Amino acid sequence: MKKIALLLTMMMASAIVNAQEITQLAPAQITEIESISPDTKRVYAQLSCEQQLFSSKVKVAIDFGQSTSWLTSMSESMLVDQNGKEIKFNSMIDAMNYLCQFGWRFAQAYVIPHGNKDSIGGNVYWILYKDVNDYSQITEGFTTRRQHKN
Repeated sequence: MKKIALLLTMMMASAIVNAQEITQLAPAQITEIESISPDTKRVYAQLSCEQQLFSSKVKVAIDFGQSTSWLTSMSESMLVDQNGKEIKFNSMIDAMNYLCQFGWRFAQAYVIPHGNKDSIGGNVYWILYKDVNDYSQITEGFTTRRQHKN
């Protein structure tokens, strides 16, 4: 009797099971889905901010893989206006909206906490991406302090 009950249970369980079907896409279809042409490259950048002392404003630095000195990397990567003065944003969202004008899109955000596990706060980093045809388009529309000096 136990064998019959086990057999019936297994038959019922196998009838209920529904597997997922894996669909393979051709490379051309993948390109269409991502809307990237074969000659387009996806580039990434890291956005970080520095809180202003006694202010709600933030200064934003962008790292798109350029070579920098560890000592001056943050200050050289700050976004500046046409006069070379650092742009102060209301928040990271304000900075993101600014960069969206130039084709940058949000990918991910993460925080590296300060100090020990009980402390509140940390450094906030946002990962952005942009599809370009040429690497010269990476900084199109904005200037960093390093670019302004050159």
